[in-house]
Amino acid sequence: MLDEQIERLQKRLIEKKITIKVSDSAVLLLGSLGYDPNYGARPVKRVIQQNLENELAKGILRGDFKEDDTIFIDTELSAISGDQFPQQKLVFHKLSMPESVQSVN
Repeated sequence: MLDEQIERLQKRLIEKKITIKVSDSAVLLLGSLGYDPNYGARPVKRVIQQNLENELAKGILRGDFKEDDTIFIDTELSAISGDQFPQQKLVFHKLSMPESVQSVN
């Protein structure tokens, strides 16, 4: 179910010529966020929308991501403050184009 939702998002991003690559750790995090013992995997669609689609849309609107970009979605541990335990969060990195593909000015 999770892979299907990520693939659906990727197909929608093709219109904007944007590619996403999602790390295994990000898939695991999304899976844990999208699982509810009462509803099973049904909340997955909402988790993808809130954690991937919304964040990608914000990045596009800010100009962080644009046509022909490849975005790597991974996880990192949040900073520890006080008595809190570190928590995993999703991070979005624009991958650089290989030098052989970049245009020469």
